[in-house]
Amino acid sequence: MTSRWVDWLTQVAVGAAGAAAATCVIVAVLHPVTPWSVVMSLAAVAYLSVPLVGAAMVRAERRNGVGWLLLASGIGFPVAASGYLIAEAATNAGGPAGWAGWWDGWPWVFALGLPSTAGLLLFPDGRPPSRRWWPVVVLTLAQELALLVGLLFAPGMLDYPDQPNPTALPGRWGAVADGLVGTILLVAPLATLGAWSLHGRARRELDPARARALRRVAPAAWLVAGSWWACIVIVLGAGGAEVGALPFQLAGMLTLAAAAWTAIRRYGLFDGRRVVNQALVYAALSTFVVVVYLAVASVVRAVVSQQIGAAVAVAVALLVALPLRDVLQRAANRLVYGYQDDPYGALVRLGRRLEVAAAADDVLPSVAATVRAALRLPYVAIRLAGTVVAADGTARSRGAEEFPLVFAGETIGDLVAEPRDGEFTATERRLLAGILGQVAAAGHAVALTGDLRRSRERVVAAAEEERRRLRRDLHDGLGPALASVVLGLQRARRRVDSDPAAAAQQLDTLTGQTQAAVADVRRLVYGLRPPALDELGLVGALTEHASALGAIDVEGPDREPVLPAAVEVAAYRIALEAMTNTVRHAGARQTTVRVSVDGMLRIEIADNGRGMPAGYRAGVGITSMRERAVELGGTCVIEPRTPRGTVVRVALPLEVL
Repeated sequence: MTSRWVDWLTQVAVGAAGAAAATCVIVAVLHPVTPWSVVMSLAAVAYLSVPLVGAAMVRAERRNGVGWLLLASGIGFPVAASGYLIAEAATNAGGPAGWAGWWDGWPWVFALGLPSTAGLLLFPDGRPPSRRWWPVVVLTLAQELALLVGLLFAPGMLDYPDQPNPTALPGRWGAVADGLVGTILLVAPLATLGAWSLHGRARRELDPARARALRRVAPAAWLVAGSWWACIVIVLGAGGAEVGALPFQLAGMLTLAAAAWTAIRRYGLFDGRRVVNQALVYAALSTFVVVVYLAVASVVRAVVSQQIGAAVAVAVALLVALPLRDVLQRAANRLVYGYQDDPYGALVRLGRRLEVAAAADDVLPSVAATVRAALRLPYVAIRLAGTVVAADGTARSRGAEEFPLVFAGETIGDLVAEPRDGEFTATERRLLAGILGQVAAAGHAVALTGDLRRSRERVVAAAEEERRRLRRDLHDGLGPALASVVLGLQRARRRVDSDPAAAAQQLDTLTGQTQAAVADVRRLVYGLRPPALDELGLVGALTEHASALGAIDVEGPDREPVLPAAVEVAAYRIALEAMTNTVRHAGARQTTVRVSVDGMLRIEIADNGRGMPAGYRAGVGITSMRERAVELGGTCVIEPRTPRGTVVRVALPLEVL
């Protein structure tokens, strides 16, 4: 069958279902309102979402039998419901059910029978779990065909067995058809087999995403089977009418519709979100309008007259429908598409999740969960420095896309997102582009927090290691040297009278040892703090280093304030690294270092070189500069300079806790 014929057939089917649902509403309005007329008309209108979803599935994958079954069910239910309402109106008026009763009978095979049996066996891809299940599928189709023949040609009708069937066969063939109606009792066990097959398929499925979808549907399948067993109990055991079992059958079919919805959203059977979106809006709006119409018509009819009641009901229903549609459309968009059409809402939701994140470790997982929920994606992860630090959902076999997280011109990581169906739409990409900045800022903040934590740990560890090194050097080097000097002085004192020449030689040796000890002490001191800072101050030490590198000017205050030792050393190390990077990598002709104090110690290193490449990743040197600043509660920001070059801005507090 060509796609043109498929499109035409699905349009006709959906149109027929809509016409039948409209007939249900008209009949319910024109005749006295009863509980069953309200239930039938509401169910017929709400059920229009089923043929819409079925039509979309058929167009997307015409060989998938589940789509055809949903389409048939969506047509059969409103057709059967319209026949039931017309037949009820006719019999209540004292006439025969006639052809309306006939329409109330056989369409139930398509409305409830086939989806409850073959639908479960073929869900979700239109094929049974294995080849050994094909006999069950054939048996199911044969049973439904036999039931259809029986309902069409039996002497009596399903809901009106005492009235003649317009298409009944005479004599022996009619009796055979009447016997075939009894095959309806096989629907319950066949539905049970279908539920069992779906349960086994869920347990054996290897694909994680598909297995999760099947596990969600399996309980619904058992409810479908249970609804048919309830029908048998009501009709045969309790002696009730067939219509009394209808709520159980409707409950079963609603679960099957939920199964199709799960397949669309979780398993990715096809991209039917637009169709499902419109189906949700139409079904909800139509159901609400019908409820308002029937309620108003009943009240006004009881007080005034039937004609005025219908007119007032139409006016009220229209007044309610117009504003309600926009509300329902927004709700359906949010449910099906997430926040694709509402970027502001997505950003607000992301901000709220960040506000309630109590600990830094909770920030990025909250961000990943929010982005995934905003776009209804199967998997979202945040990767910083090549490591996945947060993820939400489960990655499927489909290829995920990476979106770079850029903060202050630097690529700090990636947002890894997996599209629902094949690839992202333009709307999804626009929303992601709007969110990436917030995600990058959150990732940068978390990375800084982690760097600060690790830096503090390193500071504590380094201080302890430094104490250990000093203790070792003093104990193993300077201590023995000084002890040797003391012993030598004692020997020289004993010889000074008896052998002055030997004593003098001994003192010369001790002088050399003492000078070596002084050199060791100087080495230890220089290792703790650059001597240039004590000799020249911060600006002078930077000027001395800049003169050695060349083409670097240093500007600073004439009278340098007294700085905390830790701040002075950190500023010196950061500035030296920045100047060295400029000479090695920037290719700059001129570099200026400015030192100022305004409540903070500020250092700016600006050059006119080639600048940082787009999306650069920080290396060891830049990372070390930032860590030194963060350790003291300061900042180190690297930005492009206009019109060219790079500027490094360092701000360090003057009071260090």
